[in-house]
Amino acid sequence: MRTVLFVSVAAACWLGGAPPASAAESDSHTVTVQVTAINEIAVSGGNVTLTIDSATAATQPLPALDSTTCDLLWTTNEADKKITVATDLAAPKFTLLLLAQNVSGGTAAPQVTLSTTAIDLVTGVSQSVGSCDLAFVAFATAAQGTGSDVHTITYTITAA
Repeated sequence: MRTVLFVSVAAACWLGGAPPASAAESDSHTVTVQVTAINEIAVSGGNVTLTIDSATAATQPLPALDSTTCDLLWTTNEADKKITVATDLAAPKFTLLLLAQNVSGGTAAPQVTLSTTAIDLVTGVSQSVGSCDLAFVAFATAAQGTGSDVHTITYTITAA
């Protein structure tokens, strides 16, 4: 047995030594991460009803206010954006104002009277996750009588 083992080791050495070690293999590939423009906006809180139902004698009706029902939320990874607001109601009977309050991720524009023309609501929006409270005020005069206006309000994140 010792002779066979010696002959095997001797033959291996004479034929080139130990068996070759396996060569290391490697490969590679490219992974590309691409980020496209993200501009998302949402209203949180639901629909708002403003009811004008009181006045002091010899004065116009008191305005109706709501600053707690709705929030506006947005995400953008682009610079130089703003958020505009418009209503679909071309000829409202009553005046509806809107103000962005407690803004994070931008700057509140002054209070706006809603119309079918888009008006700045939040400016200075750049690469941010932001939000604001939406404060609505409705006005009516005694001469306008009774009735209701139904607005569909659209918020748009757009280039500044």
